[in-house]
Amino acid sequence: MLIPKNLYYTRNHLWLRKIGSYDFCVGITDFAQKEIGEIGLIEFNVKRDIIEKEASWGVVYGINDTFPLLSPCKCKIISINTFLHKKPSHINTDPYNYWFLTISTSASENEFLTREEYIQLIR
Repeated sequence: MLIPKNLYYTRNHLWLRKIGSYDFCVGITDFAQKEIGEIGLIEFNVKRDIIEKEASWGVVYGINDTFPLLSPCKCKIISINTFLHKKPSHINTDPYNYWFLTISTSASENEFLTREEYIQLIR
C-alpha cells in the first residue's frame, strides 16, 4: 500500500498536499480507495464556500462501500475537480494524483496526521 511521506493525512482517510502557504489539494488515500473498491460515482455536495471541520462535502460510491467525504478542517473551497465526474475510477489507479478539492485554511499542519501516525491508524 502506498503512503507518500510528503503528504498530511486525516482519520477520515483523506490526504492533503500543501500547495501554498495556506492552500492544500485534498484527495482520498490508497487505503480508502481499496476499501471502497472500483469507484463508480463521486458526488460533491458543496453548498457554501466555507465549510466547517468534519462537515460533509461529498460522497464516493464504490462497488464495496460508500465513503462520506468530511472536511479535514475549517476551510474555504478554492476549486472542485469536476473532471472526476467523467472518470471517477481514475482514483483507483492513482489516488495521490487525482484530487477532489483545493482548499485554503489557517489550520496548522499539526491538526493533520503525519505518514507515521496514519500508518498506525490503519494497522
